[in-house]
Amino acid sequence: MRRDDPFTGGVVPRLRRIERALAGAATDAQCRDWAADRPDRVGFARLGQARGEIHSAARRYRADGPSPDLPALLAGGSAALLVAAPVVLLLDDPGRPPVLGGVAVAALWAAIGARTALRARRRRRARAASPGPAPIDDPFLYTGLRRRIEACAVAARSDRSYRRRAAATDLEYALDWLAAAEEELPR
Repeated sequence: MRRDDPFTGGVVPRLRRIERALAGAATDAQCRDWAADRPDRVGFARLGQARGEIHSAARRYRADGPSPDLPALLAGGSAALLVAAPVVLLLDDPGRPPVLGGVAVAALWAAIGARTALRARRRRRARAASPGPAPIDDPFLYTGLRRRIEACAVAARSDRSYRRRAAATDLEYALDWLAAAEEELPR
């Protein structure tokens, strides 16, 4: 497990890790409620609400849109370059429109194929990884999440952008939902 120091790194990656942790805990709590045939739908619903608030805070905090996946971007670009460069260098007159069109289409398909292969490799690794204990069984789940969310809220409050300061409100709501979910734990 990766250590999440509250004073290092960007806020958005930390919020994404918190969101993934909450999604795992909410899914586990929901599965346990269904398997036990209990009508208690409050615990995982509150965890889901906390996850939603974290998601909206991450969206507010990052106004520039989704960040590109750098390994996929590099793999696609290098595959396109490896397909296009030899064709352009070996032909006598590569400036003709049909040749350039064919090279562009081949480079595009090579880039798409490289990104697809990279995504498939990531899925295989994720399936082969050991899942470990269920997230809801972690005795320090709520304490760790609360500490990490509070650190992100402090960083959001001290930012100069009003959009990023507004993310602190979403994080406070997430803390409220997390506290409500913790109160619902079976004794």
